[in-house]
Amino acid sequence: MMFFGENMNSGVSSSQNLAQRPYVVAIVITVLLTLWLASGLMNLKINPDAVSETVAPIPQVKVATFVAETVPKTISLYGRTEPDRIVTLRAQVKGAITKIFAERGSFVNKGDIVATIALNDLPAKLEHFQTLLKQRRIDYYGAQKLFKDGYQGQSALAKKLADVTDTKAELARIENDIVKTTIIAPFSGVLNERYVEVGDYLSLGDEIAQIADLDPLVIRAHITENNVALIKERQRANINILGQAQITGEVRYISSVANDKTNTFKTEIAVKNSDYRLLAGLSSEVELPLQEVLAIKISPALLALDEFGNIGIKSVVDEHVVFNKINIVNSDENGVWLTGLGEELQIITLGQGFVRPGDKVQPISTEQ
Repeated sequence: MMFFGENMNSGVSSSQNLAQRPYVVAIVITVLLTLWLASGLMNLKINPDAVSETVAPIPQVKVATFVAETVPKTISLYGRTEPDRIVTLRAQVKGAITKIFAERGSFVNKGDIVATIALNDLPAKLEHFQTLLKQRRIDYYGAQKLFKDGYQGQSALAKKLADVTDTKAELARIENDIVKTTIIAPFSGVLNERYVEVGDYLSLGDEIAQIADLDPLVIRAHITENNVALIKERQRANINILGQAQITGEVRYISSVANDKTNTFKTEIAVKNSDYRLLAGLSSEVELPLQEVLAIKISPALLALDEFGNIGIKSVVDEHVVFNKINIVNSDENGVWLTGLGEELQIITLGQGFVRPGDKVQPISTEQ
């Protein structure tokens, strides 16, 4: 019993010693942890397959092989139809409208009378200055005879000649004013607007009518600096006008100076419109065909952006993802045509959003 008591005292004494020396406990725990980690490393060396079990699996993507075809490269422009020429006729003499010869919306030929303005006192002035001109010519011829006979000075002769010249100028002005009382169409076209009625009094510059020439009809659009060198005057253009069947036109003008604000070049496409069936002011899409190129047609849903914001598509080459920059040369309701992809390419059709360029993938072929 005494022996057991001695052991108990010894145990209590040892516990008290450890409590007084906590660093001994820390050393023991550290040694045990080191031995446990070392045993784990030895196990990895003995069983290398354990590491491979933690590696992520290779992602799968669906791919389809797309083959390039020969398609015409086109440039698309957007504009609106406009008259070839448009003019507003204005009063050049004062007076009231006496007659109207053309209704609004009617077709007028070049030289047709649109309206007439009252002559007022112009005929009386014309007769007056015609008589005055005869009188002053007689005075001039008399002064000329006196000058030759030495009875008239050169200054007096010059004064008589000036009187004749002044009267002729005034007579010409009156004759011109009489002509201006008849308003005529300067070219053939549609009387788009008429601003006067019989009895309206006009001052100088008042509007009378507006005439628009719709043959040819002109589509004005703008070309970017990248494409302006590819377009030539007299080039054929395919045009879709809102609510109309597709028609053809011809490039008739390309500006040589770019717009300061947009850095684009104005261009005009002329469309024959002899029957005046096409109207001005309609939205239009113009396609200008260029040379033929190899292109692959895909759905716009397959397009993607890289980290720099470049548009392209993701393909698989040797089981690795590749980002391909593209150039859109044409488009329709079924897809877009892309160049810069070669003659054939394996494109990712499903799963492209989960992989990045350079990633290794497992391609699974599917129907195009």
